Amino acid sequence: MVESPRAPFPLASRRKIAPFHKPENPGPNAAQSELMRFAAEKAAGLNQHVIGYGDLTENEWAALDLAAPNLDAMRRYRLERVREQLRERELAGALLYDPLNVRYATDSTNMQVWSMHNASRYAWISTQGPVVLWDYHNCDHLSHHLDLVNEIRQGTAWYFFASGNRIEEMARRWAAEIADLVSQHGGGNRRIGVDRINPEGVVALGRHGLSVVNAEGVLELARAIKSPGEVVAQAKQDIEEVLTVDIDLAQVARRRRAIPLVKEAVARRPAAP
Repeated sequence: MVESPRAPFPLASRRKIAPFHKPENPGPNAAQSELMRFAAEKAAGLNQHVIGYGDLTENEWAALDLAAPNLDAMRRYRLERVREQLRERELAGALLYDPLNVRYATDSTNMQVWSMHNASRYAWISTQGPVVLWDYHNCDHLSHHLDLVNEIRQGTAWYFFASGNRIEEMARRWAAEIADLVSQHGGGNRRIGVDRINPEGVVALGRHGLSVVNAEGVLELARAIKSPGEVVAQAKQDIEEVLTVDIDLAQVARRRRAIPLVKEAVARRPAAP
């Protein structure tokens, strides 16, 4: 592979993704509704989770007999795994802030590193009821393709950087919204799981009669068992890494050999009733 004299890294190390396709700009004299529609379509067109990796990478995977995983099936499996754990613990639902947990349960992402420090994105997973996502303002388009997310709202920020000396006030406002969801969809159960929460939030939820349980174990045990599609998807990602960066080839080979076994096991499973 020829290296570009202006690039600090070899060309082979660059991630191969599909090109962006932006809609046609209606022009500065367009009506406000047209400009707003253009902005929404442009934002959705830049969503990497929707447009995928592109023909180059997909053709490489196809040449290695790696079929594309069924993302819809994987999303349904992961959400059900979370709900299984919630039922075992007799929880009305789980409120998730950790970006990795939000991604696992909903497949929604946005500013992952920033969200690890600033509690601005969170999701409510009802044991029996809707999945509600609170995102940063004007970021709804990032999750419009996710059918399992039933509602997207703008989050209430009550961490110090956003609220300052109004933390308790904003936490009360936040807790009222959570309590309303639990009242509507909890079936009378007032026990909820939360993976990350500051003391003010526990107190605010307690004022509404909600009991808070640590939800870290819910997500850790949920993702401990992978679906066949997840195993194939991991092997597929390993092959892409081999083509672009220097990693442990022996480890990749072991996962690669597991693919036929996974496919055989899936074929032998009895059909769902």
